[in-house]
Amino acid sequence: MPFFSRYHHHRWLALGLFLGVGILWTTLSKNLQAQVSPNIQPPINPTLSAEENFRQGNLTRAIQQWSHHINSGSNVVTALFNRSQAYILLKQYDFAVQDLNQLIQLQGKNTPPHVFVVRGIALSELQQLPEAIQSFNQAEKLQPSPLVYNNRALAYQRAGQLPLALADLTKSIQLAPTSVNRLNLANLRVQIGQFQEVVEEMNQLLVTEKSFFPAYLTRGIAYYHLHQYQTAIRDFLFSLKIFPHQPEAYYYVGLSFAQLNRQQDAAENLIRAAELYLQNNQGNQYRQVLEKMNELNLQ
Repeated sequence: MPFFSRYHHHRWLALGLFLGVGILWTTLSKNLQAQVSPNIQPPINPTLSAEENFRQGNLTRAIQQWSHHINSGSNVVTALFNRSQAYILLKQYDFAVQDLNQLIQLQGKNTPPHVFVVRGIALSELQQLPEAIQSFNQAEKLQPSPLVYNNRALAYQRAGQLPLALADLTKSIQLAPTSVNRLNLANLRVQIGQFQEVVEEMNQLLVTEKSFFPAYLTRGIAYYHLHQYQTAIRDFLFSLKIFPHQPEAYYYVGLSFAQLNRQQDAAENLIRAAELYLQNNQGNQYRQVLEKMNELNLQ
């Protein structure tokens, strides 16, 4: 069962959108995607610029406007870069890569590092991992940054090169010891099996970030694997008090109760985890929870 599936990927995809009117960070990308739902389309205002349409979630309209700029030869470099990011939000990664490749051809040796970063992100989403890593390498040569290291670490992780991912996340923390970067490193340590290190690092983080609920979940997972089930349950339940819609927390609460032979509590929490996975359209995780219940002989 993959842990932290709802938050882990989104945090690692530290994509900044470098629009001419400012930077729009990834924390807004989910809201933008929600706004372009087929059932709830934002109203189109013909007086809005492409950048304004982008910010309001009218991504297709923004793409059309930037396409017009490109075809007319007006501010082509900015339009290509911004259009590539709109394509990424729409998960049209092939189109994004095409725009970024064209941009690199136009700028040549003057291509700025963020172009290679965004290209690496799109290639990583296409599972073209060697090409993505190469693009991140080019960005690093021009300007090392947490943005490079976080996203290259994700590509390494997807490629199964966990020691290299660990090294990149360590570099990211050295440059920017933010809560999210420290959490990313801890989540990778969980995958590697460095559970005691996770506990120690999350203890340090929670001294100053007491309401940072993902840290409780990650530390709880480490405690679970260290067979400290009661302590793990306390972390999971505290995390759920802060944010009650975490299927991963319910899943591990259920597993912990099962280890303590509290069958009814285990079943109730695993059922809740399955329901939340289903609500989030995570069908694979939903089925895996039900299979785990059968394996544990829970009803």
